[in-house]
Amino acid sequence: MPDLLTFRAIGRRLGGRLPTTATLVFLGGALTGGAAAQARTWSLSQAQEQAVVANLTLEQARAGVQQAAAQRLQTLSARLPSVDVSEHVVRTRDAVSAFGFGLEQERFDPATLATPGALVHPAAVTDYKTVLQVRQPLFNGGQEWHARHQATAAWQAAGARLQRTEAQVRLQTAEAYWGLVLARGALEAVRQACAAAEGHAAAAKAHYEQQSAPLSDLLAAQVRVAERRSQEIDATDRVAAAADGLTLATGLALTDEVVPTDSLVALAMSTPLESLLGAQLAGHGDLQAAAAAEKAAEHGVGVARAASMPHLNAFGQLDLDADEPFARQGESWTVGVAATWNLFSGLQSTGAKRQAQAQVRQARAGRELATAQLERQIAQAWRAVRSAQTQVELAGQAVAQADERLRMTHLQYQEEQVPSTDVLDAEAALTEARLRRLQALHDVNVGMARLTYAAGRPVE
Repeated sequence: MPDLLTFRAIGRRLGGRLPTTATLVFLGGALTGGAAAQARTWSLSQAQEQAVVANLTLEQARAGVQQAAAQRLQTLSARLPSVDVSEHVVRTRDAVSAFGFGLEQERFDPATLATPGALVHPAAVTDYKTVLQVRQPLFNGGQEWHARHQATAAWQAAGARLQRTEAQVRLQTAEAYWGLVLARGALEAVRQACAAAEGHAAAAKAHYEQQSAPLSDLLAAQVRVAERRSQEIDATDRVAAAADGLTLATGLALTDEVVPTDSLVALAMSTPLESLLGAQLAGHGDLQAAAAAEKAAEHGVGVARAASMPHLNAFGQLDLDADEPFARQGESWTVGVAATWNLFSGLQSTGAKRQAQAQVRQARAGRELATAQLERQIAQAWRAVRSAQTQVELAGQAVAQADERLRMTHLQYQEEQVPSTDVLDAEAALTEARLRRLQALHDVNVGMARLTYAAGRPVE
């Protein structure tokens, strides 16, 4: 009997394309639920919406946007006043301090001046000082302006990355969904082959009992039935593995079940490659994030330069002194303006400016590289879809031809014109053709999702 292609070999070929748990780690851990299994009949869009809600990677991205927004809010501190309140307590016999505290608490006795011993060797004095201090930045070389715009650009980049993360989650969910549909279709194809093998084994047994076929034909048919049953077990395991991938993608419990309602279809692609490139990429999320990162780096240069500019700040301070906490025996205030200019910082400011300039070049190169990579990813995805569509057409023809060959071989076998092995070969060829068509349809549907994602459009 010739060496036929078994489903296990086909399974190995399909296994490289089915989504695995490692592939779906990006989507985050599944949310654990009750022990009872729940069946969900979902379309692809329903599975994607569930993934967007339950995905932990998206939650991380959302937190990243909030973090960037909080950092942007912090930049307002360079424009707004800062207010501090503090309470100090000091007990001392230091002559100068004791004399000063008496003045500050406004309870100094002029008669003390006539007693030099009391001035030189005063009794212990306790002073509670309540200090209210206000500082208002006036000028810092434009540092606050650049810092504000730098934080705004970083916030915009985080928002663009969040959108791309959601698109990637939708893509990964689509890959898992179509992987489950493919696995279920492959299982159905194997079950059909198993039923066909059992039917042929029954016919071979009848021929053998009528002494119109040798025992080898019957044994070959029985071996094929055993092979098909074994392949059915493997195919069932593949369905379970694909289902695990989809429940992980959508944040369901391990015991939950998803029943796909969408089927693999031969999608048409009429969009020319040129319309997906060039100016069409201007609004791409990855490029928007890269452009925002470059803008943030440019403002980082301004922040570094402002550090070596003069800084001007106003301040005011109110002091309340007393011999008990938070009392108001003595009151004083101070206001002023302070100007500082760091003329030399040991080359720290020079190094900071050069580092910021290098970061601008790095960000600019990253944006240009992202553009080049996107163009190639789109081109590769477009070619993959076109190739898969051709494979669908060829596989459809092969299924029709293999089905006709099996029908004719069965008739010839019934008339004892061909041996049993010819029927087995024809049945194997039909099963392989069906699996190839399923794989081609899977590649078209997944390829369209990947092309949509690469082009920066919503993945559906």
